Amino acid sequence: MAVTVSNTYSLSMIYAGFKRVGTWWNYKNVISPFYRLYYIEKGNGKVYINNISYELTPGTLFLIPKFTFHSYECDDFMDHYYICFFDDLTGNAGIPNPMQMNLKVTAHSMDFDLVKRYLELNPYKHLMVSDPQHYDNDRMIYESHEEKISFCTSRLMESNGILLQLFSRFVTEESVRKVTANGSYGKLDLAVQYVNKNLDKHISIVELADLMFITPDHFSKVFKKIIGIPPCEYIQMKRIERAQALLLTTNMSIMQIAESVGICNPSQFTRLFTKIAQCSPKEYRARQLSV
Repeated sequence: MAVTVSNTYSLSMIYAGFKRVGTWWNYKNVISPFYRLYYIEKGNGKVYINNISYELTPGTLFLIPKFTFHSYECDDFMDHYYICFFDDLTGNAGIPNPMQMNLKVTAHSMDFDLVKRYLELNPYKHLMVSDPQHYDNDRMIYESHEEKISFCTSRLMESNGILLQLFSRFVTEESVRKVTANGSYGKLDLAVQYVNKNLDKHISIVELADLMFITPDHFSKVFKKIIGIPPCEYIQMKRIERAQALLLTTNMSIMQIAESVGICNPSQFTRLFTKIAQCSPKEYRARQLSV
């Protein structure tokens, strides 16, 4: 069995800034379709992921992967810089295995300068309010639009380069590894790409199996063995992941979003969304994402 690794990643920042948090920074079960990257300057805090406690201490970088339930805690205060971003909005697949990344690393000597420079290049991107119960949920901070200031190509390249450099601190071989193999296994990636590109359409196991020139039963067995879940469950998960991103990044109605991810029945969409995201689409959109 062979391993292939893609080295092309495109990161799309949605907000960045500096924040001092206090004992009120204790939000529970936060989940987002984007990454949060922290540089801790002063003070201390904690993040809980999968019942594991991570200490946030000065001079460290911390990453919260996308679609990861997490909780915050601060006993006194913590000064930190944050950058929040997508890795899969430009058509690329993103990091294949985000939870295999190193979540906490010691910052390099230059990282603090890189973070400050990134904020200089991207002003006016901070969240105005952090409290999830009072945050105004202004969708404009998530939407792709031109900067109010002149943003020349060289500055854009520098900004993208800094974010990739900081993000690289967390990458492991396991996190970017895409498993392929000879024979039928080697064509599984074609089926995965087809799913990601056609979430707005009906996707049948038969047509996915045809891409690999195997029977539907054999395809289902191969898919579950490599991906870890049945193909129908994978398709449902990807539909809801796309819906979560659209709820945060667009002003589309819930019905429009349901149709855009291939679920035309509103009740069915709400049931599936609630099952996977543990809240309704309306609640998810209204939920305030705290930094």
